[in-house]
Amino acid sequence: MAAILGIVTALSLWLIMIYQSPTHTGEFAIILTLDKTKVVSDSDIQYYNVTSHEFTLTSECAERLRPMGWRLAGNFTIVVNGGVELRGIFVPPITSRSYPSSQVVIMYPSFELNSMSYRVMKIQMGYPWDQPVAIDPRDNPRIAEYFDGSGKLIR
Repeated sequence: MAAILGIVTALSLWLIMIYQSPTHTGEFAIILTLDKTKVVSDSDIQYYNVTSHEFTLTSECAERLRPMGWRLAGNFTIVVNGGVELRGIFVPPITSRSYPSSQVVIMYPSFELNSMSYRVMKIQMGYPWDQPVAIDPRDNPRIAEYFDGSGKLIR
């Protein structure tokens, strides 16, 4: 009985260490707040550029989101390993409304070299200009650590 208890204890400690490791990738998601639809998950992201705050999506994800195009709008939540890390709003690249620099915005689809890019999601502060505030919420270490641990981080 003592041997079984020792094995169970050792296994439990091992699992705790694995799940607290910074290289554990867990789960990443961008979720629409209104209906809890998962728009993007880790498998949909090819790279995350921590400097420009841009997600490069896989071709498959871009094709899946393309029909949503301009209708992909509204509040979103970015979740990393079950914790809410960032909240903001999806905005189409051309709209008559502006947002203050205190508002986290994902412009989708994005403009890239005078064309629309469905493979890039940019997190920015405000709209239409990206005007970071003093404490930039996009500089979230948990998001960067997540993508660093999964090998998808670009600096």
